[in-house]
Amino acid sequence: MNLIKVKPATVLVSLALASATLQTATAKDTAAQPIMPANVVSVYKAPAGLTISDIQREKVILAVKKASEGWKEAFNRGDARAAARFYETNSVTTAIPFGIYMGQEAAEGLWEHIINSGYKHVEYKNAKIEVIDTNAAVLSASWEMNKAYGIITKELWVLQGDDSAKLRVDNFEVVGAK
Repeated sequence: MNLIKVKPATVLVSLALASATLQTATAKDTAAQPIMPANVVSVYKAPAGLTISDIQREKVILAVKKASEGWKEAFNRGDARAAARFYETNSVTTAIPFGIYMGQEAAEGLWEHIINSGYKHVEYKNAKIEVIDTNAAVLSASWEMNKAYGIITKELWVLQGDDSAKLRVDNFEVVGAK
């Protein structure tokens, strides 16, 4: 008997995709439900009346810029593992048309696949950073690389205990090939 060795990330991705498919199939009779836990979705919006000082806003923006540049540098040198270190352990990546990836290890697998397929030299264009909390910001942009281009609809960066930023949510899509 031949056994196939499967990485835990592959199982998680398969389960996430199966869950998403099941939710889509059963959602015909019910209101649409988010695939992500409610506590992740709630971080997308700043609470009503939230006041963020200019100093705190700048702190968040600088951390997000530094982390985003670090991620791009890791990707551009072909280092999927280093790129994945910019994701929180329980991050959620929705990459259209690739699928939904739960966790840092699954994000590493996604980037490894993309890098090994010859994609490189990513650049962000018209990037916008919106601070949504005293420790979080959403980055959106268009992107381009050697073989494709697309959009980032939402990179949710969250400050960590050491004031670095990591991705909690990464939503992007490939719009076309070059």
